[in-house]
Amino acid sequence: MNNYIEYDWYRNNNYLNNQYNSNSMSLDNPKDGFEKGNMFKNLYNQYKDYKPAKLIATNDREQKLYDISAICFAAHELNLYLDLNPDDKSAFMLFMDYEKKANRMIEEYERMYGPLKVDSNEMNSFTWSTEKWPWEGRNV
Repeated sequence: MNNYIEYDWYRNNNYLNNQYNSNSMSLDNPKDGFEKGNMFKNLYNQYKDYKPAKLIATNDREQKLYDISAICFAAHELNLYLDLNPDDKSAFMLFMDYEKKANRMIEEYERMYGPLKVDSNEMNSFTWSTEKWPWEGRNV
């Protein structure tokens, strides 16, 4: 027996389509979703008394990285949702909005602190060879 469930089963399952329909789609804001690991309020099921940790940035650089991570997480969650609901226009518009915000935030971060990705426009020097590594107690 095949252990993989067919993609069409997910797509055609009325329970899933009703549960994730954008009319009833209830999303957390990107920061709360990032901390919980789930953007969808109707899917989040807290384990026993677990409370997600509140992440606190200690400087501007850490805050920018946290904000980038939260927006990228939200975009990724919506991307997964859109795999199963490709006709949901409101979710697609929100996904595009998050993608644009993430790209702008990454560009701003890279102008200030250097590249985050290998294909970055700021990839003009290899600063990691001259700066301290994170575990060496980088003073930013």
